[in-house]
Amino acid sequence: MIKNRLFLGSVFILSILCTGSCKKAEVEPPTKTLMQGTWELTAATNASGQDILGTVAFPVTAIQLTDDNGMLGTQGPMFTYEVYGGSQWVTASAKIKQAFDYANFRFNTGEYFVDAGNPTRFTVEAKLQATALAGGLTDVLTIMGVDQSWLQQVIYHKFINVKVTIPKVDNTTDRNTMIWEFDNMTTASYNYKDGQGNSIIWGGWPVSNFSKGIFTFTKRVSGLNDIVTAHI
Repeated sequence: MIKNRLFLGSVFILSILCTGSCKKAEVEPPTKTLMQGTWELTAATNASGQDILGTVAFPVTAIQLTDDNGMLGTQGPMFTYEVYGGSQWVTASAKIKQAFDYANFRFNTGEYFVDAGNPTRFTVEAKLQATALAGGLTDVLTIMGVDQSWLQQVIYHKFINVKVTIPKVDNTTDRNTMIWEFDNMTTASYNYKDGQGNSIIWGGWPVSNFSKGIFTFTKRVSGLNDIVTAHI
């Protein structure tokens, strides 16, 4: 009888201990899954911590990241600033506003690549092509000082090892904020493609000259068209 009581007591104690320590560890969703959806850029700072949101978002920077690695949105000015930026930005920005025809929902495309699991770094490739009606991307590159021999209609600007953070909202499981950091671990590679779609290195701009910065996106339930319409 005493042995039975001791046995039951041990089971009871173990059950209490297991309640606190034997719970299954919470499984973190894959980084790529967390990144998917529609996001609006709501904050941006350069390497010095200065606010550049108004400099890179006109009328608004919004992106849609899909499960097949696609990126669609109004990210053209943001990536143009990231790549070229510099002293000619003020002059070029007026042409950029004309070149990217977002008022008619002509969005930029690109891709993003994330390893399986929960990596904190990813690769993003922005394909920049402005509308031919406004002169194309060549006008912008000319203002920036790109040599005529390197002017291309479409350029693929790839950034490797961009830091991504998607924190939980306090005391919830919501993940409504995504932060991209272009820092000292980030590298760049610029390409164009030949008639067979083969990538060729584009040497029109130094890959080491891109701007460091932090870009904060907020998740939206509305679509890209609605977001753009609200800011026009």
